[in-house]
Amino acid sequence: MKLFALRNLCFFSSLFLYRIASANADGRETEHAILPPRGWNSYDSFCWIISEQDFLQSADIVAKRLLPHGYEYVVVDYLWYRKKVKDAHIDSEGMDLIDEWGRMVPDPDRWPSSKGGKGFTEVAKKVHDMGLKFGIHVMKGISNQAVNANTLIYDYDKKGPYTEAGRQWRAQDIAIKEKPCAWMPHGFVAVNTKLGAGRAFLRSLHKQYVDWGVDFVKHDCAFGDDLDEGEISVVSEVFKGQHNRPIIYSLSPGTSAAPDMAQKINGLANMYRVTGDDWDSWPDVAAHFSVARDFAAANMIGSRGLKGRSWPDLDMLPLGWLTDANSTQGPYRACKLTLDEQKTQMTLWAMAKSPLMFGGDVRKLDDTTYGLITNPTILEIDHYSSNNKEFPYINGGKEGATGPSAGANATGVRSWIATGRQGEIYLAFFNLHNAKTAISAEIADLGKALPGWKLNPSCKGTEIWSGKDFGMMQKSVSTEVETHGCALFVLNCK
Repeated sequence: MKLFALRNLCFFSSLFLYRIASANADGRETEHAILPPRGWNSYDSFCWIISEQDFLQSADIVAKRLLPHGYEYVVVDYLWYRKKVKDAHIDSEGMDLIDEWGRMVPDPDRWPSSKGGKGFTEVAKKVHDMGLKFGIHVMKGISNQAVNANTLIYDYDKKGPYTEAGRQWRAQDIAIKEKPCAWMPHGFVAVNTKLGAGRAFLRSLHKQYVDWGVDFVKHDCAFGDDLDEGEISVVSEVFKGQHNRPIIYSLSPGTSAAPDMAQKINGLANMYRVTGDDWDSWPDVAAHFSVARDFAAANMIGSRGLKGRSWPDLDMLPLGWLTDANSTQGPYRACKLTLDEQKTQMTLWAMAKSPLMFGGDVRKLDDTTYGLITNPTILEIDHYSSNNKEFPYINGGKEGATGPSAGANATGVRSWIATGRQGEIYLAFFNLHNAKTAISAEIADLGKALPGWKLNPSCKGTEIWSGKDFGMMQKSVSTEVETHGCALFVLNCK
C-alpha cells in the first residue's frame, strides 16, 4: 500500500512539473511533445455530428475529471464543416461549408459561435479558459467543393489573392484530381506542393487554424496508404514557426504504416497512426501487437519529432459509451470489449508508450472505465518508462517451449517489458488464446532484454490489475491469465 501511494505521489508531482515546464524563466523553448500526448477525441462517441454544445459540455468534464491525470487535449474530429442534413454522410459531395478562398469553416448550425467568420476562435478560447488545449481534425489537400467552385488561392502573408507569373491562381490550378483521399474520394484531393500556389494554399489553411487558437491538428489522409511527404513538410514548416503556442501535429491514418515510412517524416510530426481505425472488437485490439513490436524494435518510440519528439499512435481508446463508425447517430451503446480485453488494450498502449486519446462519451463516464483510463501505474508507464519492447522469452499455452519462438505469436501469448524511474521492471503478459492460459517467464531471461542490468535471481512483485502481492518470486514469474486478458507486474529485481 505504501508503494502504491508513493507511486501516486511521484506521478502527480511529475505531471505538475511537466505542465509548468514550458514556462522557462529565461524564455528558452522547451522540447515539444516530450511525453506521449493525452486527451479526448469526439470520434468514437459522436462520429462527425458533434455540436458546439456537446463538445463544450464534454470539455468541461474532461477539465474536471481527466485533466488532473494528464488528459489535456480535447479534439473535434472530422467533418465539423459538413451540414447535418438529410442524406449527408462521410463521403457526401456539395454539403460542406467553405469560405471564398476554398478553406473549410465550421457548420454554423452546429457551431453557432463560428458565425461572422470567427471559425473556432470562441470555442478555443473557452477550452483554454478551462485549462485545456484545443484540437481539430483536418483532411489532406483541398476539397472537391473548392475545386468545383474554382476558388481563388489566398496569400496569407500579402492578405490577398495569390499572384505569380502575372496572374491569380485558383483551386483547379493546384488540385491533383487523380490523387483523391482513398477513404473519402468525393471529399478531398491532393495539392501540388511543387507549385508556389499549392504551398500558399496549405499555408493559408493551417495559419488560419493557428489564428483560431488551435493547439492540436490531426491531419488525415496524409499518412499510411495516403502518405504525402510534400504536404506534411509544408504543414510542418507552418507549425515549426509557432513559438508562443506550440502545436501538436498528428498524422493519420496508419493503414500499411511501417517504421521505414515513419522514418521518412522523422522530425516533421509529433505522433502518427500505425494501424487503421481501432474499434471495440477483439480482432482490432489483437492486430496492434505485431505493429507495436515493430515500431519499438525500430527505436521509433519517442524518436525525433517536430520541435521535439514523436510517438507511434495505436489510435483512440474506444471504451465506455460509444457510437459506430460512419454513423449519423451520437453515443448510444456500451463498449463491446470484455473488461479483460479493455485491460489488455490499456496495458499494451501504455507499454508501447502510445498517445492516450480517450474516445468514449465523458458525459456517461462510468467508474470502471474511469478507473481504467486513470490507473496511476498505467499512466506512469505510458509517460515515464524506458526500454519498452516486446519480451519474447515466455512460456504459455500449447507451445510449451521458451525463447523467441515460444508464445510470442498472433494467436498465442505475448509479453512486453519496460523499466521504471525507480529501477523497477514492468513485465506484462498477454493471453491472445480463447481460453485461460498459464504464462511464465524465467527471471534470468529478463536480463536478455535489459543489457547492462544486474538482476537478482529472485524478484519481489505485485500484479497491478488484481492488486495481488506475489511476494518474492524465485527463478520465474508465473500466473494464469484470463481469455484475451493480461497481467501487469511491477518487479523489484535488484
